[in-house]
Amino acid sequence: MLRQISLSALLCLASASWLAPAHATPEYPLVLDSVEMTDCGEPAARCLICHTTARGGQGTAAQPFALELRRLGLNHGHDPNLLRSVLARLADSTDSDKDGLPDKQELSECGNPSGEDLAGGPVYGCDGAQLAPQATSRGAHSPALGALALTLAALLVHFSRRR
Repeated sequence: MLRQISLSALLCLASASWLAPAHATPEYPLVLDSVEMTDCGEPAARCLICHTTARGGQGTAAQPFALELRRLGLNHGHDPNLLRSVLARLADSTDSDKDGLPDKQELSECGNPSGEDLAGGPVYGCDGAQLAPQATSRGAHSPALGALALTLAALLVHFSRRR
C-alpha cells in the first residue's frame, strides 16, 4: 500500500512539472523598437527576428540576429535590461544576415536583421502572449498547483474507495 502511494505521489509531481506554462518574453519586441527609437506598429510580428517560429519558445531563438546577440552575451530570455545592454554593444556595422544593410539600420526601418522582411504576424504577441505584463491577483496560483491538487484529490478518492 505504501509503495502504491509513493508511486502515485511521484507520478503526480512529475505530471505537475509538465504543466508549467511556457513564458514568452513579450517585452523584447518593444525593447528592439525603443532602443532604435522606432514605432513599428505590431511589435508581435518582430518575434521572427530572433525565433524560427512565431510561437517562439526555448530552443527557437536560432535566427542569425539572435545568434549575434547570444555571441554578445544574451544567453537567456526574460531580461529586457540585458537585451538593452547587448544592443548597446552591437557594432554599427554588424550585418547578421549578410544582406548589405547593418542590423541597426534594419531595426530602425522596422526591417528584419535576420533575413526576409516581416509580415503582419500574430495580433496579440508571439503565440498569443500579451504585450503587457499579466495582471496578478493576490493569492493566485499556477495551473501546475491546481493540477497537482486535483490529482491528489483523485488519488484520495481512489484509495478511500478501495477500503
